[in-house]
Amino acid sequence: MRLRREEWILGLVVLLLLVILNGMLIMKYDALFSVVCDDYGKLLSYNYHVSGFDATTYSVLTEWGMKYDVLRHPLLPYLMGLPYGLNQLLISLFGVNGTLYIAAVIILFFAFCTTVILYRILRELVGVSKWDAVLLVMFFFSLAYVLVTYIATDHFGISLFLILWSLYLVGKSYQEGRLLSTWKSALLLLVTAGVTLTNGAKVCAAELIARGRGFFRWRYLLVISGCWLFVIGLGVLEERIYVYPKEQEAQRYFQEHKAEMIQKARRDHERYKHAPWVIHKGKPLGKGSLLKWTDYTTSRWETLKENVFGESLILHEEYVLDDVLTSYRPVLLSYRAVINYVIEGLLVILLLAGIWYGRRERLLWMCLLGILPDALMHLGLGFAINEIYIMSAHWVYVFPIAVACLLAKSQKRVADTLRVVIILLTVYLFIHNLGLIVDWMQQPPVSIAFWYE
Repeated sequence: MRLRREEWILGLVVLLLLVILNGMLIMKYDALFSVVCDDYGKLLSYNYHVSGFDATTYSVLTEWGMKYDVLRHPLLPYLMGLPYGLNQLLISLFGVNGTLYIAAVIILFFAFCTTVILYRILRELVGVSKWDAVLLVMFFFSLAYVLVTYIATDHFGISLFLILWSLYLVGKSYQEGRLLSTWKSALLLLVTAGVTLTNGAKVCAAELIARGRGFFRWRYLLVISGCWLFVIGLGVLEERIYVYPKEQEAQRYFQEHKAEMIQKARRDHERYKHAPWVIHKGKPLGKGSLLKWTDYTTSRWETLKENVFGESLILHEEYVLDDVLTSYRPVLLSYRAVINYVIEGLLVILLLAGIWYGRRERLLWMCLLGILPDALMHLGLGFAINEIYIMSAHWVYVFPIAVACLLAKSQKRVADTLRVVIILLTVYLFIHNLGLIVDWMQQPPVSIAFWYE
């Protein structure tokens, strides 16, 4: 896929910004995480706290293994195999753990690809002008947890690119009056679901909108079903091979030291009853393996106001990038400045107006249908609702696409006014969000080792 001149320029501008931010993150954590030690995972869990993002990638690049949740990310460990080999080479040659630098290169590569593919979606599929597409891409990267996603070392940056890539390929095929070939559709599903299982639903949603009734033809359904069975089966197999033996070993140890373990559990219950990871969890729907992760007590309205359309887009001035499960950052935190609620309201109005104006656009319906499972999972059942903003990469791309539909279908005078509003919003969000992020970068890392000493 050959890049055009304006795509190179736009991609490099975004890349320059993110290189600076990633460089600051490396400077913050370099002294801690560039070491070679026996229990690197514990070192990470005590000291790496960027909102609620996990440092699993750092751990896998240092000591490869099935450390991701293999049921949700069955292919992700294998994608990290080559970078892990490179890190091992650095360790053997220089005695330095290069995981911070390698992870930064990976996330910056996907940030560049995300920039280009979003620009192409806006230009080619929605049909806005070059300058409008550039403006909307910059608007997108001014949103709080888009910036944080491409700083934190987690899978969300990769997922965001794969989602947009899926939308582009399926949408482009439909625009040209054809369907994406079955083998390409299957490969797209395998890769996207392999990195994050639930994101495979977004590929299926896009194909359902594009194919209509053709989605249910038995040959296509057979292939897609086979892909789902493979990805889910791989996750189950990995859990059986790598995770289940460790659980069995822990269970055997518990049975052999039952009295001691029960006594320890009682001590831990008393010791940690006021710990953040206890007090910040809502009440689950049940005690089963999946139901225990649900939450029916956290307010959905407040979550929408403060976290979904709040923290996801505009960082709160207090507890910046604190992890709700390792700090005393409240689950629902209010803004100090009223202007942030005004900005939030404008963003929601733009989104709703874009959805209304783009209601006949299949691309927009691909986006909306694709994020429906996320809404049901997080807002309906309450999965990870206490840190829902870190999931922004799975849905926030709807903003620039919906606003692009609004611009494309507005009269010139209205469109000119909208451009001014978007420019002002983008400038404000960059100043606000970058100011808080840069200030956080300059603060020393906070350890939670004291909980366990």
